[in-house]
Amino acid sequence: MSLRLHQSVYGNENFLIESLITEAVNIHGVDFMYIPRQMVGKDDLLGEDRLSRFKNAYPIVMYMESSEGGFQGQGAFAAKFGLTMEQSATLTVARRTWNQAVGRFGQTVLPNRPAEGDLLYFPMTGGLFEIMFVQHQDAFYQLGQLYVYKLTVELFRYSSELIETGVEEIDSFVDNKSADVEVNPVEKPDNFGGNSKFKQRADEFVFNTNNPFGEL
Repeated sequence: MSLRLHQSVYGNENFLIESLITEAVNIHGVDFMYIPRQMVGKDDLLGEDRLSRFKNAYPIVMYMESSEGGFQGQGAFAAKFGLTMEQSATLTVARRTWNQAVGRFGQTVLPNRPAEGDLLYFPMTGGLFEIMFVQHQDAFYQLGQLYVYKLTVELFRYSSELIETGVEEIDSFVDNKSADVEVNPVEKPDNFGGNSKFKQRADEFVFNTNNPFGEL
């Protein structure tokens, strides 16, 4: 077999394996919305951007790898600043699917693959998850090529990022989580240190210095 013919067969086998893997992920996967992060004021020292914004959302199918078919993690537990919900999962997405659904629009920080810091919205539970790690390389290649990305995701901890994707279910997340009093008005009491109520109650009682504890 000539080298040219060998390369042609090798390419056809790659395409066939990629097609089968992509189809399997689409059959057994679940629907997500991929939300790319856009940097506004990145801190080059810490490598983070507290002013990030999310302006687009793209439907995509991903396969959930956990054996129970759901999210893992500690769940709800008491942390230093109150009750915390921790959920995590490993998701698999076909590279071809990601390129067609997200990559071709050129809205991601990393143009060639999913990026850490991007968000995923899970319509089934209404949860918003952040991509913590993307396994885009592997020591073992099938016919010299990789066909999927593996994403490690955790429940998103909102910190006043701007979310305006045009999808009502996603954008309403800001209304529920924002600490901005203009978004979530806080009912303020009349006062914090007033003792008027105690004084009113005190006037109702007659205090006798000879018998301070009442009738004996």
